Amino acid sequence: MAQLLSTCFFILISMQLADSSGVFELKVHSFTNTGSVCEQSRDCQIFFRVCLNYSLDVTFITLLCNNGTVQIGTFDADQSFISSSAPITVPFKFKWPGNISLIIEAWNEESSSDQSTENWYRMINRFTTNKRLAVSKGWSHDVHRGEKSELRYSYRVVCDEFYHGDNCSDFCRPRNDPFAHFNCDATGNRICLAEWKGEYCAEPICSSGCNEDHGYCEAPGECKCRLGWQGPLCDECVKHPGCLHGTCSQPWQCSCKEGWGGLFCDRNLNA
Repeated sequence: MAQLLSTCFFILISMQLADSSGVFELKVHSFTNTGSVCEQSRDCQIFFRVCLNYSLDVTFITLLCNNGTVQIGTFDADQSFISSSAPITVPFKFKWPGNISLIIEAWNEESSSDQSTENWYRMINRFTTNKRLAVSKGWSHDVHRGEKSELRYSYRVVCDEFYHGDNCSDFCRPRNDPFAHFNCDATGNRICLAEWKGEYCAEPICSSGCNEDHGYCEAPGECKCRLGWQGPLCDECVKHPGCLHGTCSQPWQCSCKEGWGGLFCDRNLNA
């Protein structure tokens, strides 16, 4: 029961959650009542109660939906109702599981502002949907018909901005600050800005030709030499201090040219 309580969400029109990863949206398009459902239809109004459970197990859903009432609109019980209101939204902050059990109940409101669901005889009809629902911008449409009524509605699941993937769990928000420099593609992959590289696009791209082993950069377009190397591209070794007529292939060497010797290649062997 505790697990079911943790996964059952009551839909309230005013519900707002911050930092969600996605949103379940529900539109009620029309409700048609084909018979008299109120003892005094002149004063009778209808409201809906909606329950959404993120699994295909509807066990105990009715018990868990107490206080899950939502006023979609007031209308005469013996007339048709067409809704043009915005979708009802239920944000979630977890990986979308892909399954839903949706219950929509139509109830009598026998008196003004009385939306009690304790008396079951006042429930006009109940419509239940159990299915797998993938993340998509497209709407799934349903029509449920009962003995006294017909309900047309649609629903979908969409990821919030910066969330991507089949379950809205891949987060990618563009940034350009000292820690990262990237944009995001439609699937949530990081796309480095020009002159940056690396997994998080935090490594600057050095100037063209800068030796990858002996040079580095702290900002794009630079080429700073590591100890023992020099030159515009950091590909020239630094000779041993005092080396006069010598060369090097590695830092601090002093390999004498022909005709010269000594520790600093300063001794003329032809003298």
